[in-house]
Amino acid sequence: MWKKLESIYERNNAMGKASLIRKLVKLQYKDGDSTVVHMNEFQGVVNQLARMKMKLEDELQALLLVSSLPNNWDTFVVSLSNSTPDGKMTMEMVKASLLNEEARRKE
Repeated sequence: MWKKLESIYERNNAMGKASLIRKLVKLQYKDGDSTVVHMNEFQGVVNQLARMKMKLEDELQALLLVSSLPNNWDTFVVSLSNSTPDGKMTMEMVKASLLNEEARRKE
């Protein structure tokens, strides 16, 4: 009985992880939306994965967040990529840059 429950939980847990990964990869920022709201939604999915014992490295999170930006943010993405030390993005860097870029675009 216990083995059966474990196998069902593990299967559901794997399905839950796959669903959250899909949601994270498909998450897209829409122009005009708040970057804060977008980053909070992104972080919420990352936190759900962490609760399922699936931790995403900081650099991977940063790259996924940058990849959620639309094409008209490509210049920003290139600029951000070129300013990274050792070619490594961090969530702290991406979040701060997104907030600054949003403020600049609203001027």
